[in-house]
Amino acid sequence: VTKGGMTLSSIEDQNNILESLRSSPKKISSGGSAANTIHGASLLGAKSYYLGRVANDSHGKHYTEDMQNCGVGFSGPGSDEQGTGTCVVLITPDTERTMLTHLGVSSSLHPENVDETIVKNSRGVYVEGYLWTGDGTREAGQHMAGIAKKEGIPVSFTLSDAFVVNSFKESLIEFIDSYVDILFCNEVEAQAMTGESDSLSAFKKLQATVDTVFLTLGSKGSLVGKSGQEPVEVKTFPVKAVDTTGAGDLFAAGALYGVLNNHSLEESAVIGSYCAAQVVSHMGGRLPLSSHTDAAKILSEYQKL
Repeated sequence: VTKGGMTLSSIEDQNNILESLRSSPKKISSGGSAANTIHGASLLGAKSYYLGRVANDSHGKHYTEDMQNCGVGFSGPGSDEQGTGTCVVLITPDTERTMLTHLGVSSSLHPENVDETIVKNSRGVYVEGYLWTGDGTREAGQHMAGIAKKEGIPVSFTLSDAFVVNSFKESLIEFIDSYVDILFCNEVEAQAMTGESDSLSAFKKLQATVDTVFLTLGSKGSLVGKSGQEPVEVKTFPVKAVDTTGAGDLFAAGALYGVLNNHSLEESAVIGSYCAAQVVSHMGGRLPLSSHTDAAKILSEYQKL
């Protein structure tokens, strides 16, 4: 297990882990990288749809209700083959999260599950790097990106985790070169992707391959810029961090909302920074439904920092 990263678990290992944590304080909530992003964008006012798979079990029902309650379109095909995927998130005193993931039925997502009509009617699509851990899920992401590209719809992509980058780098490079317009990553992922040892050098190397890059730096803020332009530094909103789960996901939620609503890249990163600050201030990788806010208020608060 790598602290701060994601490790895939078998169903046997996951059950053993859950059993060992039975007496530990815990909270059950819906998650998933792209799902957290879409959920957050919806709370900002975006009309969103999520593609994924859950089982016909209690976790699957809870997951579907969570998405629908915040206005996200979700009709993930139910399954009786495997259970809904689970992720054990271990939070250490330094607020870092370490994830142990059993994909369950989510690993059976395939290209035929992609609703082409919904993709073609979208203003943007967002794909997560975690899909690369399975052939079918990777092909589903590639298929969706291919549809969007043909329609002139911008494709956003998150590298998701250094484990993903280190395991599938060549395939990721090919995908980014072929389809991606907007890339999201943190400094560890960026350095793994480029081989550079500092974030600024990694950022500039990524700029050479994709039109727009958002690179998060944790408490140090973020860098954003288009290809060929100097990066813009964006500060964080000061909060007391409790749990870093979902920080990158919610940054992407705010940034994507900004980009798709005609805000500048800097303003979009500010909105992303605000959403990330809100999610790390409580346990869990999603914002509560009461978190509705608007971009104008966020940008106004940023001017006071």
